Amino acid sequence: MTEKSLITRGFRLEDWVVEPRLGRMVRGQVVVRLRPRAMELLVLFAERAGEVVSKREIVDRVWSSGFVADNTIVHCVNELREALGDASEAPRCLQTIPRRGYRVVAKVQPLGKNEQPLRVDTARYELVAKGWSAFLVDGENLIGRGGDARIVTESVRVSRHHARILVSRDGIVIEDLGSKNGTFVGGRRIDGPTTLTNGDEVRIGDVSVVFRCREPVDDGGTVTLE
Repeated sequence: MTEKSLITRGFRLEDWVVEPRLGRMVRGQVVVRLRPRAMELLVLFAERAGEVVSKREIVDRVWSSGFVADNTIVHCVNELREALGDASEAPRCLQTIPRRGYRVVAKVQPLGKNEQPLRVDTARYELVAKGWSAFLVDGENLIGRGGDARIVTESVRVSRHHARILVSRDGIVIEDLGSKNGTFVGGRRIDGPTTLTNGDEVRIGDVSVVFRCREPVDDGGTVTLE
């Protein structure tokens, strides 16, 4: 199998697992879905990791139309940066080379031969936000900016260990971990363990999500899926 086909099957980029055939990136318990063109662009960059990829090459590979406005390419690159939590001023993944193009500066590694895609679609509960979602596993789900958090956000208003969600037979409970900017459920700042129900709006610092049940849950009542 060639290096190119290995990349197409799936690869690691920084702490992300990228699955092109599924159109998504996974980091810990966070899933980000990319538009087809954005994923094609990311795959191109990964195949040429460390090399400068010109705008002409991008147009030929991703758009195949002969001409695309520069701001269309810039928009797609910015979409990738936002999804990766990267910044053009201090790039960890994707660097702009003025008047030449772009290059991946992060390590790219194809998934191992026997490495299976992460089974995130079987999660019973999830947090849903604009552009991403996070599946919740049984037990503790730590949310924060710390590297040991399983639900990681890049927002500077989120503490290193900001909050946790506990999933058990007794229900789903969210708890703030003494964060500076607080955790809110239904617009109210919580000061102790708080039960979550389907459709609850949750704010962690300045990050807004919605708690969703992906299947009926028997907790003394009926949860209606939306």
